[in-house]
Amino acid sequence: MTDPSTPALRALLREPLVHFVALAALLFGVSALFGPGDDVIEITRDEIEWRILQVEAQEGQRLTDDERQLVLERYIDERVLVREAQALGLAEDERIDDILVQKMLHVLSGDVIQPSDEELRAYYAGNSERYAVEATVTVDEVVLPVGAPLPTELLDGAEPAELTGGGLVASRVMSRLSLDDLAQIFGDASASAVFGTEVGDWVDAYESVRGQHWFRVRERSEAIVPPLEVVREAARLDWIAEQEDRRLLARVAELRARYDVVVEGEEPGR
Repeated sequence: MTDPSTPALRALLREPLVHFVALAALLFGVSALFGPGDDVIEITRDEIEWRILQVEAQEGQRLTDDERQLVLERYIDERVLVREAQALGLAEDERIDDILVQKMLHVLSGDVIQPSDEELRAYYAGNSERYAVEATVTVDEVVLPVGAPLPTELLDGAEPAELTGGGLVASRVMSRLSLDDLAQIFGDASASAVFGTEVGDWVDAYESVRGQHWFRVRERSEAIVPPLEVVREAARLDWIAEQEDRRLLARVAELRARYDVVVEGEEPGR
């Protein structure tokens, strides 16, 4: 099966709300078209083209031949899941086919096992960066009129709340901000200046319509990768999710092998 060429397309092809707009009426129509035990699924070119148009509209561009084939493959998988869900009696549900597919996926994934301690440790060793904690700083911020010097009390170590003279526009403490957090607020250059400041030092790093912003790093937490014992539950859930995805793909492939899929204009079995 052809892999999607972009992460956005891959995510789109997994999104039920996109998948099933064109299938809303199938829940009530498929049972009339196919009798119990029928192992032939017929797909028209109109259905395929409509699905492709949906994906292209969402992506904002035409799909390549490989991407069009991927859309067809996913559509066939969905039709197989709908048929299997109906065989299990799930067709009595009043909602549309996406609900059937999700139910069938839930049924197929119901036997996912738990990782052994050895499996979990191996999984963590191969994915430890996923659980890394970014370096952060906690900073004092004071805003002064543009051009005003930093009060000597602050240079001597006083807290902004202890200032007795006028002229301070605003002050606050910002806790546990990463470099990206600071960049989103003050821009890359200012964030780098603040993040690179030694604990206890003041830096004039940003100017806004409110005034001149000065910053002092109160404390710093270095980036770390927590040990497995700290992130065991998160790693366990991630392991299960990956195993579920793999098993679902294998189970759907097994179910699909039970059917002869006939695409309009092509020979059966292609």
